[in-house]
Amino acid sequence: MHREYSRQKICSLLAMVLLLYLCGVSMIVRASDGDGKLTIAMLHLELRYADLEHNAALVKKGIELASKHNAQWVMTPELSHTGYRFDLKLGTKWIPNGPDKYVGAVQTLAKKHQLVVFLSHLERIDDQLGRSELFNTLFVIDKAGKIIGRHIKVNTIPISESWSTAGTEPAVVNVDGYKVGLLICADAWPAAHAKSLKTQGAELILSSASWAPGEYGPGNTWEKRSWETGLPIFVNNSTGIERQFDLRNAVSAVSYKGKRLLSHQSSNSQLVIVNWDMKTNSLINTQAIDIEYQHASGEHK
Repeated sequence: MHREYSRQKICSLLAMVLLLYLCGVSMIVRASDGDGKLTIAMLHLELRYADLEHNAALVKKGIELASKHNAQWVMTPELSHTGYRFDLKLGTKWIPNGPDKYVGAVQTLAKKHQLVVFLSHLERIDDQLGRSELFNTLFVIDKAGKIIGRHIKVNTIPISESWSTAGTEPAVVNVDGYKVGLLICADAWPAAHAKSLKTQGAELILSSASWAPGEYGPGNTWEKRSWETGLPIFVNNSTGIERQFDLRNAVSAVSYKGKRLLSHQSSNSQLVIVNWDMKTNSLINTQAIDIEYQHASGEHK
């Protein structure tokens, strides 16, 4: 009887230690955000059409500036290194297998500056049978410079994105203890993808975009998805002119519960700092800074 009692006591103590350990892990995972404050930097970029070197340098400047402003996470617009219709000028045969050197360079920057980068870029994946597929991918790169997740665009656009293979469903990635739902641009158009992220346990949604206003623009898409899911949605768009594609009035946005909380437009490349309270799901303040001239152009509190 005494031996059985001791065994039960030991099991109870072990269970308690395990519980305390798991709670400690949870606290450590979210220790970086302290009281739930999260600083997200959006790179609202004026990309140069099909100029990978120029755009890579611009992304680098944006990440370095984000680090100076204590950003924890950095977002990029859709196809941040190539521009949207790069295929018309560059084709696709140049795309190497696996994450390329441009992804590798951003991994190095993420590790150097100890921040998370949500990088929208393309990739080619070759299988063991020699088949090759191209993807419009949103990479999640952690503070150690490792790729910890990726989302492949699901709602690809006919003709203009015919070079890419569509993904099957949107992805949720655990980042700094938060479950982050990922979308790329038109993935937000049908309600199903955002709802899938909610079902998967997402706590917020981040989306890269290259989505101009107008007849086929986003309209109130992000507000609808935020209302339906009850999740805040952060959208990083582009600016500038790419061929006949005018993005100068395109908007980087934050929406929550059906309302647009932030709507940023600029004709030049700007870093948009968004300070967000994850505990209350509320916007604390924002600031826009010119990336190439590093001049603060506005602030909202």
